[in-house]
Amino acid sequence: MAASHPSDLAPGSHDPALALALAYAPRDARPVFQDLFALDRRLADAVRQASEPIIAQLKLAWWRDRFAQSPAEWPKGEPLLARLAAWDADISRLGGLVDGWEQLAAAEELTRDVAIAFAGERARSWAVAASALHVAEADAVVAAGMRWALADLAQHCASEAESALVRAVAADLGHASAESPSLPRNLRPFAILGVLGGRALARERPMLSKGGDFLAAVRTGMLGR
Repeated sequence: MAASHPSDLAPGSHDPALALALAYAPRDARPVFQDLFALDRRLADAVRQASEPIIAQLKLAWWRDRFAQSPAEWPKGEPLLARLAAWDADISRLGGLVDGWEQLAAAEELTRDVAIAFAGERARSWAVAASALHVAEADAVVAAGMRWALADLAQHCASEAESALVRAVAADLGHASAESPSLPRNLRPFAILGVLGGRALARERPMLSKGGDFLAAVRTGMLGR
């Protein structure tokens, strides 16, 4: 496994960026963000806690099989699946998020292609969540998601060399920027994370590591960008 993986990617955990972003989620939209981040956390844990890549792949395969099924076929007793089944969206597309985590788990080293594929799948899962909230601005959502996903990967890499590689990828793709696409109010958490991700990549530091980052997040939470 090429990189260390986030262990706290869920609401109520200790990830300050996610906690701050969720604070600005409209009440009726908040469950979708919570479900998405919880799913990402479950997949991250499957990779992080596995002693061998094959074990991670087996755990991830369970989730891939679920997203290949109709929700009516899903096993009972899994609260997260029950919540995802309530989304008004094509949740089979969340299988791409599983693929992204599997590519990272299977990689012998973190390469440019792996970083792009992994971040891209995480970003596209944001577009699925946006569609569940009846927002069709997929390109802007994915662009914000790429900023966050690359910044998150960079700050959890196993070495500074890997972090530098991820930041270089972000710069090449135009995501190492303090600016982030403007998003509708009900996607305000994504706007905040996009701004924080872009600032972290541009300044080569973790998200929310300076006071200015917090102020930028609050401004985005209030004004949209």
